[in-house]
Amino acid sequence: MNRRKFTRDSALMAAGLSLGQLPSFSKSISKNDILSLGVIGAGDRGGGIIRLLRDLPQIQTVACSDILPFRLEKALSDAGPGCTSYPDYRSLLDDPGVDAVLIATPLSMHYHMAMDALDAGKHVYCEKSMTYGKKEAVELLNKASKSKSVFSVGHQYRYHPLYFKVAELIRSGRLGAISNVYIQWNRNHDWRRPVPDPKWERIINWRMYREYSGGLTAELHSHQIDFVNWVFDSHPVKVVGFGGIDYWKDGRETFDNVNTLYEYPGGMKVNCISLTSNSHEGYLFKFKGSKGTIELEIDKGWVYFEPLNAKELGSVDGVSGATLSRKKEDRYPISFEMEHPNWEGTHYALLDFYECIQTGRAPVSNVRTGASTAISVRMGIDALREGGVQKWPTYAKTLF
Repeated sequence: MNRRKFTRDSALMAAGLSLGQLPSFSKSISKNDILSLGVIGAGDRGGGIIRLLRDLPQIQTVACSDILPFRLEKALSDAGPGCTSYPDYRSLLDDPGVDAVLIATPLSMHYHMAMDALDAGKHVYCEKSMTYGKKEAVELLNKASKSKSVFSVGHQYRYHPLYFKVAELIRSGRLGAISNVYIQWNRNHDWRRPVPDPKWERIINWRMYREYSGGLTAELHSHQIDFVNWVFDSHPVKVVGFGGIDYWKDGRETFDNVNTLYEYPGGMKVNCISLTSNSHEGYLFKFKGSKGTIELEIDKGWVYFEPLNAKELGSVDGVSGATLSRKKEDRYPISFEMEHPNWEGTHYALLDFYECIQTGRAPVSNVRTGASTAISVRMGIDALREGGVQKWPTYAKTLF
């Protein structure tokens, strides 16, 4: 399927919108214009995106903001001539030359910065998860829904061609009834970043501290939870979880291992496991259905068929060799096309953000889907921290 048609159709489905219902944006750009972007947060993620934007000449970083002076200096160097620095992000929002902002700060800051950006009339690309709190997600959804700004959330799996194909295969029924999704993201590393001065410890290693971060669930599993929500056009109804600080006794506050179990409508279970003391089979993402299993690594995937018959004729769209005799141990690679072989999902997500501002189309990963995932992620965090069964909040039942 053509990427543009896929993203347009997916956006309409996710947002529940028809073309006639799309908002009219106040600051659209013509096809020949360059989008002037301000990046708020120039750490590993924000700084990496500034460098990635060299591949997208239609988006230019004209401003950047960070409270750490050495990060701001590096961002200015990477962005090149014409970029202005702002230690205070609110000054960046006051810059009339900035059309849109990209928020890549610690999770706890997303909500207030996004609200301020909407008040300033800017288009917003907010890194995942959209908000730290559940009620924050609902409040931001309500505000953005009344705004004339494009609001995109950085869940990149919705834009990667491999995951397009996986979504198509699952929705087509090729795997049959899916009863379990298994998510794993393991590493053998303390997850820390070097700190040039102890006074910067909490802001550089913010992922270790509950004030700023939801830990492994928010930073890693949010990607896959969002994809599950998208593929099944749903959200979890309840979750339980266990975690601990059992290996890295280094003053961190967020868990070094997590294991959560989500239940979706119809009984489908989603297991989410992340370790920081063992990297064997580091990343796995599996969908287990009555007719087959999809197994994914970050940039490749396979289908394993259940032995339904001695021989199945015909072909399965996107799966090589599907006319062969099906054995449970046989696997078939999932074929997909990359328009740009060296691109990541982030490239496609930012290009979609640009095109949405051009056309008025809703992003594939938009404020509504971002809110649903933010609530889902926080349910897992609360299950880990508070125990018990965490249920989908009653105040959000009528919104999704």
